[in-house]
Amino acid sequence: MLKIYFAPFARSLRALWTLEEMGAPYEAVRVQFPPRAAQPDYLAVNPLGQIPTMVEGDVVIFESMAICEYVADRFGPTDLQVKAGEAGRGDYLQWLWYGEATLMPPVGTMVRNALGPAEGRDPKVLADARAAVLERLVLVEQALEGKAFLAAERFTLADISVAYALNLGTLLQLAPDYSPAVAAYFERMKARPAFQAAMAKA
Repeated sequence: MLKIYFAPFARSLRALWTLEEMGAPYEAVRVQFPPRAAQPDYLAVNPLGQIPTMVEGDVVIFESMAICEYVADRFGPTDLQVKAGEAGRGDYLQWLWYGEATLMPPVGTMVRNALGPAEGRDPKVLADARAAVLERLVLVEQALEGKAFLAAERFTLADISVAYALNLGTLLQLAPDYSPAVAAYFERMKARPAFQAAMAKA
């Protein structure tokens, strides 16, 4: 059976959410965070100590969106993906990676400077990262104009990618500064039963 190693508020939420949307069988294994200090035996699974890690037979993947795509391929076909040649494919690819490559770097900086060890925190870096996240969410707001989802007029992995960053923003007290359109979008994502099932674990 496919196995997912996860920790609360980690990118593993994306993988668990995708599995729940697919109704796929899986085993969830909680890892103490940070693994290098709290659970060094996890390094035998993932030498980098990253979360999540997916293991199915000889297949081991530890990039969260790669896990989501693997799950969608493995248990699909599914409307969670927008395939080549299908309308909305460009938007799908754009937002699939925007959540990780564009939103998560400043969100990660916020995590380190708001929640990390006190000696490593820098208020100016935190403020700059916060501003960067909100600036990047303007494009999300524009993409949602007149739409419920980011691509192909339906819920896809692109929404899972972006909504994870929005969810982590709640821990960082960013949510009060979300625009009305982004806040309403995030509420739609949180209302999904699969999101709620994943959050109950992660």
